[in-house]
Amino acid sequence: MHIYSDIKYTLRGLAKKPGFSALAILVMASGIGLSVYLFSFMNVMLFKPMPFEGGERFIQVFTSQNGSRIQGMLNLHDYHEIKQNLTGVSTLSAYRNQTVTVSKQDGTRRVEATDSRANIFSFTQTQPILGRTFSEAEDKVGAPRVVVIGYELWQNMFAGQATILNQSLRINNEPHQIIGVMPKGYFFPYNADLWRPLRDNVEQVSREANAQVRGLLLRDEDTPITELDQQLKLIMQRLEARYPTANNGIGAYALTPNMISADGGMAVAYTMHIAAVLILILASVNVGNLLLSRAVERSHETAIRVALGAPKGRLISQLLWESIIICSVGGFIGLCMIGWGLEVTQVITNQFYTDRPPFWWQFGIDAYTLKLFFAFLLATILITGLLPALKSVNGDFNAVLRDGTRGALGKNAGRLNTLLVIGEIFLSITILLVAAVIIIASKKATEANYGANIDNVMVSRLQLPDNQYDTAERKVAFVNTLKASLATAPQFKQLIIASALPGMISHRPSIAVEGKEYIQQGKASYPRVNHIAVSAGSLKHLEIGLIAGRYFNHADDQPNTHTVIVTQSFVTQLMHTEQPIGKRVRVVNDSTNTLQWATIVGVVEHTIQTRPNRIEASMPSIFQPYSQTPRDSMVIATRINGKITPTANTLRQAVHTIDPQLAIYHVELYNTALARHMAPLAFVSNILGLFGLASFVLAGCGIYGVMSNTIAQRLQEMGVKRALGANEHHIMREFMYSSTKQLLWGLIPGLGIGIALGFAMSTTLNVSPLELLSIAGILSVGLAGVVLIATYMPTKRSLDMEPSHALHYQ
Repeated sequence: MHIYSDIKYTLRGLAKKPGFSALAILVMASGIGLSVYLFSFMNVMLFKPMPFEGGERFIQVFTSQNGSRIQGMLNLHDYHEIKQNLTGVSTLSAYRNQTVTVSKQDGTRRVEATDSRANIFSFTQTQPILGRTFSEAEDKVGAPRVVVIGYELWQNMFAGQATILNQSLRINNEPHQIIGVMPKGYFFPYNADLWRPLRDNVEQVSREANAQVRGLLLRDEDTPITELDQQLKLIMQRLEARYPTANNGIGAYALTPNMISADGGMAVAYTMHIAAVLILILASVNVGNLLLSRAVERSHETAIRVALGAPKGRLISQLLWESIIICSVGGFIGLCMIGWGLEVTQVITNQFYTDRPPFWWQFGIDAYTLKLFFAFLLATILITGLLPALKSVNGDFNAVLRDGTRGALGKNAGRLNTLLVIGEIFLSITILLVAAVIIIASKKATEANYGANIDNVMVSRLQLPDNQYDTAERKVAFVNTLKASLATAPQFKQLIIASALPGMISHRPSIAVEGKEYIQQGKASYPRVNHIAVSAGSLKHLEIGLIAGRYFNHADDQPNTHTVIVTQSFVTQLMHTEQPIGKRVRVVNDSTNTLQWATIVGVVEHTIQTRPNRIEASMPSIFQPYSQTPRDSMVIATRINGKITPTANTLRQAVHTIDPQLAIYHVELYNTALARHMAPLAFVSNILGLFGLASFVLAGCGIYGVMSNTIAQRLQEMGVKRALGANEHHIMREFMYSSTKQLLWGLIPGLGIGIALGFAMSTTLNVSPLELLSIAGILSVGLAGVVLIATYMPTKRSLDMEPSHALHYQ
């Protein structure tokens, strides 16, 4: 019965102050909504296990180079050694992702394929809805070609025919027998539309052939990932000792599949988690301050109730109900905001990819979100309710009854208000610094100069099947035929063919510069560069500036000609003050052996071959004619003046005429493609920008509220001073001096923590220390202005009051 009465009492009190109630609820909804949303977002992106039984124990095995985690693929023979020696694992498999073309009589389309060992399906314990998966006997060279197709491919190409089994599907123009159909939504291990036997075996492939695979394992429950890392390190060290040339500097490490996108960038992820906790604390402090101010206003009423014998426990219960109701209503609104935000996030993240995002990226309110929400809700109730309640019932009630509210701001209350202001400043400057670093990084990356003119360029991709184009001569013949076919098309007067354009990741081999000594230190001492194949005229059409020498021309396509063009960064980093033109370079231990000693014939401006915010953005590049180093995968581009569709259709027709089994894909504008690559960082910066804005508003309102409350409670003191002849300017200076001390007490440690977090992120986000310090200075000035204004305005308002009125103020 008491509880019912307490709730009614609390609701009446909140209804009497609708502005106060709405503000407190809004602040709490913002704090819980923003913090839980960010935790849920990061959980789906980085920590949530794959949606299969035991998904938290799935582990990917990647290679490193000279200790740098490059997420490289494993040599098939290294994989075999790992399989034989790694312990603490129940299943180990190998696979390779491929882009293939599938064709029927009605046309050809490009799909994502996974070539894998037969046991790849045992990881998920998923059975086909039709037929079967392939067996170990079919995972051999010479075995019949079979394929398991995905549900979407079954529906789109075969209209869901129940008689699909044993039909033939041409993949890269080779017939495969369909033996099974996987369930709807199954894309394991990474967005696969079909699965084929790997058909690579150590008995039939030499180590020098360097067949590459990805390793996937299921660790035992009692085997931590750190132990697997240690085992992999020892295994690769033994292989390096046994094969010093092929394996020099090559290591391996374990990583959960959902951590792949953040490998090397966890400092940013953890910093964002810290920011989420800080925004929740900041919101809780603001609501707690509002409730404390309300408790001070009601101190006279509370004192009378205590004098009349009201139990302190009952008073605490009534004050706690105020916190419970505000936090619960605010939390419910925040939960609605979270659900809406995660739905929007699903739509936005789907646009990060031209095909589909990782299949485990399913954003929504799940069990993790709800558990975190209720934990945060309980914490905020305790933080915002307990302190004001205890403060209200443990005051000097005799002084309150004797003098009205003049005793409300005693020594302890003044100290508490000071700590609140310091805490608000500390939390807000830390959050603002974290948000500003990511926003600056995103802005720099978005406006980065890739080294080429990306305006009005249509780009597309083409993959040559290795079974049809298995020699360098066939690949070069295709490109030459395509160039001749497009020569008469007016849209392709600036035809660009390259293995990668600026902003796109390229092959990164180790290279040697003529005259440099590397032998004594082994392969690990050789520098790595971007190695890009381009057709003659491509660099000029991309408007990559020529600094010295010349661009490629048709003479570079002649047999036994070996030429390269290097970037200015190559000269600066690897040749220092030497004259580059005429010098020679070569790729070290290149398995294709396509690049012997090649003469530098030109130097161009630096090009960025990755995201601009990554450390690898400064890596130098070398360009070589496509005829000298042909590739399976290529980008075909041209500068256009009108719509993209006619140009794309012309290109598709030309390719189809040469080889009907090939398919052009990912046709889009160049700047659109680069913007999509930067979309994840831009999205995160927008989220952190919202956090920064929220923290600034919360801090400004909170500081103003505390200072206004503090000054109002000292109004009688100010009246006494003025009645005794104190100068108004002296009183103003006293309050401004006090607020400046509070500013410094909160600002200095906040800057220390914020700058430390900023430095932790800067290596990943490519933000310089000078930029970080400049950001800190600007934010400090802005926050100082907020604090001083929050002090000046209520003080000025109080000083405008007549001293006689101030003396009688209650």
